[in-house]
Amino acid sequence: MGLRPLDQLPPVRSAGVRATDSPQRKRRGVLGGLVVCAVGLAFLLPALRIPNAGPFLFIALGGAFAAAYYMGYRQYVYLVPAAILIGLGIGLLLPALYDLGAFAGPIFFGALAGAFVSGTLLAPARRWPRIPAAPLVVIAVAGVIGRVDIVPVDLQPFILPVVLMLVGAYLLFEPAQR
Repeated sequence: MGLRPLDQLPPVRSAGVRATDSPQRKRRGVLGGLVVCAVGLAFLLPALRIPNAGPFLFIALGGAFAAAYYMGYRQYVYLVPAAILIGLGIGLLLPALYDLGAFAGPIFFGALAGAFVSGTLLAPARRWPRIPAAPLVVIAVAGVIGRVDIVPVDLQPFILPVVLMLVGAYLLFEPAQR
């Protein structure tokens, strides 16, 4: 839980006052419920025989983080996973829906790069998402224009997990307030 300005802290109550006596009840955190709903949706889609439902898990989870960001205190730590999970889902969904052939990889990396850039666009004071976006853009453009693998084939499966773990580590250690 990050630090909040004093005007956003819950009021101090005296010993005889119950929480329900307050005219404005504070909304509880929504992330947990939204994530559980998103996972439920991801399991519902295949049961309804919707093809290519796997990427929707990432989109639904990203939507849960986006809703938590929007409905809560606009904590940046919710915005980044929202953008990344939605971009990841789109990057997986487009090649599943359309026969993109050799462009499937570049489209995936382009969608992921777009997700990082959207984090900067939505929170202009935070410029660090451009750092992981830059190599992802280079990989995507090289794959589309030159049809060149600039990352050795044996290392390609490690790009996404390493980028995600580095971003997660950054979010864990980033200062709560700037």
